[in-house]
Amino acid sequence: MPIALISVSDKTGVVEFAQGLESLGWKILSTGGTYRKLQEAGVENLQEVAQFTGFPEGLDGRIKTLTPQIFGGLLRLRDNADHAKFCQDNNLEDIDLVCVNLYPFKATYDNPDKSFEDKVENIDIGGPSMIRAAAKNYEFCSPVVDPADYDTILQQLGDGGLTAEFKKQLATKTFEMTAHYDLMIARFWAEETKDSPETGQLRYGENPHQAAVLLDDPFADGPLLAGAEMLNGKPLSYNNFGDATGALELALSFAGSDQAFACVIKHATPCGAAIGNTISEAFKKAYEADSVSAFGGIIALNRPCDKATAEQIVSFFNEIVMAPAYDADALEVLKTKKNLRVLIIPNFTEGQTKDFVVKKVRGGTLVQDLDIELPDFNTLENPTKAAPSDSQKADLELAWKLVKIVKSNAIVVVKDGVMLGKGGGQTSRVDAMKISLEHAGEAAQGAVVGSDAFFPFPDAVEIAHEYGIAGFVQPGGSRNDEAVIAKCDEVGMFTVLTGMRGFLH
Repeated sequence: MPIALISVSDKTGVVEFAQGLESLGWKILSTGGTYRKLQEAGVENLQEVAQFTGFPEGLDGRIKTLTPQIFGGLLRLRDNADHAKFCQDNNLEDIDLVCVNLYPFKATYDNPDKSFEDKVENIDIGGPSMIRAAAKNYEFCSPVVDPADYDTILQQLGDGGLTAEFKKQLATKTFEMTAHYDLMIARFWAEETKDSPETGQLRYGENPHQAAVLLDDPFADGPLLAGAEMLNGKPLSYNNFGDATGALELALSFAGSDQAFACVIKHATPCGAAIGNTISEAFKKAYEADSVSAFGGIIALNRPCDKATAEQIVSFFNEIVMAPAYDADALEVLKTKKNLRVLIIPNFTEGQTKDFVVKKVRGGTLVQDLDIELPDFNTLENPTKAAPSDSQKADLELAWKLVKIVKSNAIVVVKDGVMLGKGGGQTSRVDAMKISLEHAGEAAQGAVVGSDAFFPFPDAVEIAHEYGIAGFVQPGGSRNDEAVIAKCDEVGMFTVLTGMRGFLH
């Protein structure tokens, strides 16, 4: 006889679900309020967990299911002889389904009338443990966390059993639930320890009326912003972290470069970026490209900061400077600005390493890989009659790395290793082109343009030609590629294709 353990806070449809299981020949284990509700509804093949385990419920309900009798039944691999012998020797019965939705921590957390102690008591321990165990053993034990799945489960069981695909779906829902549940709890604890900056409590979010915390990722490795050593200045704000992330990723894309690289970021967008023979030369070029926008910026370097660079940095107001290391005399100069955050990025030479990008939307969380992929710049397709020179190829590489961190639709203008103009966050690629070229002005003569997506029409080429742009780096792949290439050939411009898009939304 298959066994289901049912213990739910949200009791929507639970009686009908238990009755359906019972009609299919299942035995039901339950606890507390769920047990009483099922008993009152007339579910007969019903047993309390304490009677099943032979161990009493205790510690004000904190111990109900945390026993070998439960977890042995959840975790046994049914096709493993050693597991079978262990369970037989220790009188452990299989549990084939676990229906649990967790203590209502969110409702308690959101209720301003609830005390700290109330919130702590609503942190579920046994529930997450059971459904995670079942999800891990998904082939043999099904975790059920969503009442919307009750009917499908009963239907499939009546037809002979749950499909392999549906079992995976149930496991996915389980780990999604526990991930968000633990995220809420982590935020709660960070907020409750606001007097300790090390815990991640931030002064506020994007605006002063928004609360915010930083939750450290214990699984992260490589070059890290969270946890970077701070040599000077006050703690980072929410906006500091957001802007610094783009600056760091850009600098890391030059971690293995033979040339020095420096950038200044404002509002997550590069206002200055350049390569040079020395770090001070690279920074000077980056700053002079847009000295007005650089005020209050975030600086990232791909080389140790020397005194000459530090003296340039303190000559105007900046929020943050990040580098792999600092010369002693450079650090002395930087510390003359008491509020300037000076960060050493650990493991910088590893360059861009894999990471997740997480974005919350109402009702869910989007998770994707961090975009660290780059094309092979030595083998880019060049479908036009004109071709870039060696120096222009270097500019094209710089342009592509830069345009990847500018909000789409994005265009950047680069010449002689310096970003001269940028246009980002536009609904029209033509508008982005116009903004970037107007910013570059007369200096755009002979420069190259980077576009984070293909040109849908030749009009962007025509505008660029008016400013004297030599050519483009862009993904290609438009239905109008032939028309765009033909226009380039007509006006004597080149285009090289990366074959990959660089959207940043």
